[in-house]
Amino acid sequence: MSISNFFFGENIPLLQLEKFSQEYTLNVENTFLMGKENPPISLKTSSELFLDQQKESDLIYNRIKLLEITGDTDNHTMKPFLLQSLALADISRNIHIKRNSDGKILSVENKDELWKSWEEWKENKLPSVFPEEKDQIKFVANYEKGLKSFEGELKKNLQYILLLPEVYSLIFPPNEYYSFLSSPLNIRSRLIQGVAYSYQLKLVKLEEENNTLFVEFHSVLNNREELIKSHIKKLYENEKEFSIDQFGFSVKTKYNFEKSTGKIINAELHFIEKMHEHLAYLIDMDLNIKLVEL
Repeated sequence: MSISNFFFGENIPLLQLEKFSQEYTLNVENTFLMGKENPPISLKTSSELFLDQQKESDLIYNRIKLLEITGDTDNHTMKPFLLQSLALADISRNIHIKRNSDGKILSVENKDELWKSWEEWKENKLPSVFPEEKDQIKFVANYEKGLKSFEGELKKNLQYILLLPEVYSLIFPPNEYYSFLSSPLNIRSRLIQGVAYSYQLKLVKLEEENNTLFVEFHSVLNNREELIKSHIKKLYENEKEFSIDQFGFSVKTKYNFEKSTGKIINAELHFIEKMHEHLAYLIDMDLNIKLVEL
């Protein structure tokens, strides 16, 4: 018996992992605040998703299929960008992922299918989405670069962080000596060119009721001091109205899980990157089991 088990009892996983198939609705709102006199710029999308999970030994296999996506924006300058984003979502509608028993992404299993879908899309739809040849060349280079490092890009994508949480190592009973942190995550800045945030998600709240587990995680920014010295401090040096104390970065996630399977019942993600109250980028996501229409 280990010393920890002797004092605190056996570590029991809070979530059991079993196979399931579920359709979800994912609503995402991106909001950009740019100037005191300017109204917020908002872009909303709503996706219908199918998520399937299989478990083999210590491995988890997930299939995610995009069934439908729609979008809306009140800002006329954002409408071309929205239409372009909806068209790009059609490139790869199916992703197969292998994860370990903690939930960490190990590999994308259908890369050949993703490349085939991309080649078909490039041949048939690229000119209609990017009429200018120079834009086509730039997009192809960027997209194929992303495909070559798809696992890494997936781990930076907030939608997949929400859909595929790395939380299955949570144990009972949590106590004052127990601290849960996800593996390090990275995300590019929406506001500052050349900046990437390195963070981890820390457990801040846990509640159980029957077969439901509620958990909440908040980000811990690991490279804050480094970024302040290299980039952020310079941005405030000539500012009289704003100070570096107003800088903020946070990612917060909340989940209700079905304990017996590990299936998400509903979830939220809230992202904030803020230089000050009039210059900020916000992302709000809500994931819910799709209601069956009678």
